[in-house]
Amino acid sequence: MAEQDGPAAAPGAGVLSFEVGAPDSPFSGSKPPGDANGKLEPLGAARPAAAAAATGSGGCLPHLAAKLVRPQHDATRMDLAFVILAAVVYGVFFFSMGTAFLPGHPAWATLLLWACSQIGAFIAWQLRLPRVIGMLCAGMFMRNMPWSATDAFPPKWGVQMRAGALATIFLRCGLELDFGTMKRFKYPAMRLALLPGLAEAFYDGGLAVAIFNMPVLLAFTMGFILKAVGPGLVVPAMFQLQKTGLGRDQGIPSTVVIAASFDDVIAITGYSIFSSVAITGQDDVTWNIASGPLQVIFGIAGGLLAGIALGCTRLFRTRYRRLIGLYGSALLLMYFLEYWNLLSGGALGALFVGLVASNSWEKGFPKWGSLGRSYVFSPEIERVVAVVWNWVWEPMLFVTIGWSINFDTLDAGTIPKSLIIICTGLAVRLGVTLLVMGGFGYSWKEKIFYAVSWTPKATVQAALSAAPLALIKEYKAGASDYDEWVKWGDEILVTGIFAIIVCGTVGTLAIHLTAPHLLLPAQGGNSGEEGEQEEQEEVQPQVVQPPAPAPQAPPRRSIGSYNKVAGLLVSAESDASALPQLHHQRPSSAGLAEQEAPPADHELLAEYLDSIRLLTAGVHDERKSKLDLTRLADRVLELQQRLEGEMGRREPSVRELFRTATRLARTFLLQQQRPASGGGHHAATGGAAGLTRQL
Repeated sequence: MAEQDGPAAAPGAGVLSFEVGAPDSPFSGSKPPGDANGKLEPLGAARPAAAAAATGSGGCLPHLAAKLVRPQHDATRMDLAFVILAAVVYGVFFFSMGTAFLPGHPAWATLLLWACSQIGAFIAWQLRLPRVIGMLCAGMFMRNMPWSATDAFPPKWGVQMRAGALATIFLRCGLELDFGTMKRFKYPAMRLALLPGLAEAFYDGGLAVAIFNMPVLLAFTMGFILKAVGPGLVVPAMFQLQKTGLGRDQGIPSTVVIAASFDDVIAITGYSIFSSVAITGQDDVTWNIASGPLQVIFGIAGGLLAGIALGCTRLFRTRYRRLIGLYGSALLLMYFLEYWNLLSGGALGALFVGLVASNSWEKGFPKWGSLGRSYVFSPEIERVVAVVWNWVWEPMLFVTIGWSINFDTLDAGTIPKSLIIICTGLAVRLGVTLLVMGGFGYSWKEKIFYAVSWTPKATVQAALSAAPLALIKEYKAGASDYDEWVKWGDEILVTGIFAIIVCGTVGTLAIHLTAPHLLLPAQGGNSGEEGEQEEQEEVQPQVVQPPAPAPQAPPRRSIGSYNKVAGLLVSAESDASALPQLHHQRPSSAGLAEQEAPPADHELLAEYLDSIRLLTAGVHDERKSKLDLTRLADRVLELQQRLEGEMGRREPSVRELFRTATRLARTFLLQQQRPASGGGHHAATGGAAGLTRQL
C-alpha cells in the first residue's frame, strides 16, 4: 500500500505544495479529510467541481459514499510488488529464526498484529477517520475473534512497546520545540497546559469514585490518564493551520503545540505519583510520595546531560552517529527509569534529550565541542524518527492497547459508565479552557477554538491505559481483594480506550471543521514564530554571485536596475552585480579554512517563497521590463529545482515551518526599512502577500 507523499507542482505556476499527514511525515497519527489523491485540502476550501456534479446525478447513496469514502486510485492500491516484498521479508525471518515465525509463537503473533494494524489504519483513512482508530479496532478484533491467532503474543512485550512509543512521542516533541517559541507564547501555553487538564483529571477521578467505587488515589490515576491530549492528533492539525495561515498572526497553532507537549508531561507525572501510592506504595508511602519530584529531577538531568553531549558535533560528526546517539539516549533513559518504576522521569528525559540537542545544534553549543551552528541536523533526524514512529511504534502501540480488551471478561455495565465519565469530563474541559484563555486578547471565537483543539486524545491514553492493570497483577497478586483490583484495572483500560475512540474521532474532525469559521487568516506579510533576538542579530545574510545568464538571454541592463528588482540589497557597499542569498556561515574547524555552510531547508524554502512574491510584484509593476520579469521567473524555477532536489519528497517539519516564517518576516522588514526608490514595487508587494500566505 502506497500513498502519494511528495511535493506536487501546481499547474502553470511552478509553485511547490506540500502534503501534511503523509506516511513519512512528522506527526502523521491522523489524516484529516483530503482530496482524492490523499493530499489535505486547505481548511475551508470548496468541494471540487467533480464531486459537486456527482451529488446531483447519483442520488443519495453515491453522494453519501463520496463524502465518507475516499475515491480509489492506483497510488493507494496494494500492488504485486508489495505482496512480493512482504513475502521476501517473511521468508528472511522464517529461514533465519525458524519456528518462531510459525503460527502459535510470539514472533508470529507480533507480526500478525502489526499487519492487521496497518490494514486497519488504511481502512480508517479510506473512511476519512483518524488512522489510530483503525489500529485500535484491529487490535480489538484480533483479540475477540473466534479463533486464537494472537494468543501467543506476550503481554510484557506490549508493555515494553508502549514504553518505547512513549519515548518516541516525547523525543519528537522535544525536537519540534524551540526556546524562542516557548519564550514568546509561554504564558498562554502554560495556562492552557495546566488548568483545563487538571480540572478534568480531578473531576474524572471524583466521578470514578462515585460510579466505579474505586479508591480515591486509583481514581485520580485514571483521571490523569484521561487528561492528556494526543500530540499525534493535535500537532498535525496545528501544522496545517500554520501552513494555511489560520490563526497564525495570533500565535494559536504555536501555543497549542507547546501546550500539548507540556500537558503530556504533567499527565504522566501525575499518573506516576498517584499510581505509585495507590498500587505499589503500600509498604513505603514516604518513598512513593517523594518519587514524583525525583522522577522529574532524574529525567531532566539525564536529558540535559545527553543533549549537551550530543551537541559536541566534533565527536558526533555524521548523521548516523547523531541519530543513534539521540534515539538511543531517549530509549535508554525511558527503559532505565521505567525499570525502577520511574516512568514519568523516562518520558521527561526523552523530551529534554530532543529539546536540548536540537537547540544545541542550532546555537553551536558547546562551542569547544561544536563544528558550528546548523539548522539541518534536527530536521534530518526527526524525519528518520518519524518513519520509525509511523511504521513501528504507532501501529504496535494502538494495536496492542486494543488487543488488551477481552469482551468475554468485560462487565456489560462498564462501557456506559465509561462514556459518562468521558463525555462529562470533556464538557468540564471545554468550559475551563474557555475561562482560562481570557486576558490574552483573544476573541470569543478564538477561545472557542482553543477549547475545541484541546479535545483530541489518543497517544498517552494508548500508552498508559493498560499500565495500572499490569501493576495490579504484579503487586496485588495473592491479596484478598485481588479480583476487585483487577476489575478496577479493567475499568481504567476500557475508559481509556473509549476516550481514544470518542475524543480522537470527534476532536480531530471538530478542529478541521471549525477552524475556517473561528480563526482569522494571516494579514499583511508573513508572520510567524520569531526566534530569540540574539539569534536574529547573529545571523547575517551572505552575498553570493548570481547564476550566469543563459546564452540565448538578451544582454543585461544596468546592474542597479537588476538589484532593485531583486529587492535584497544588503548595503550600499555590497557588490552591485551580486544577488544576495540568506545563507549561514558555519564557524571553521581548527586548522581548516572557513567554508560557507549550505543553506538549511527552511532558508531555501523562504528564498523560494520570497522569489515568488517578488515575481508577483513585478508582474503588477508597469515599469518592469520583459527582461526583468524573465530573470525573476528564471530565479523562481531555479530555486524550485534546488528545493525539490535538496528537500526531496517530503513535507517541512513544524520547526522548519516556523523558521521559514521567521526568515520571510525578517526579509520583509529589511525591505521595508530600505529607502524606497520607487513606489510601484512596494505598492505591488501588498498584492503579493495574499499569494505568499497561501503558500
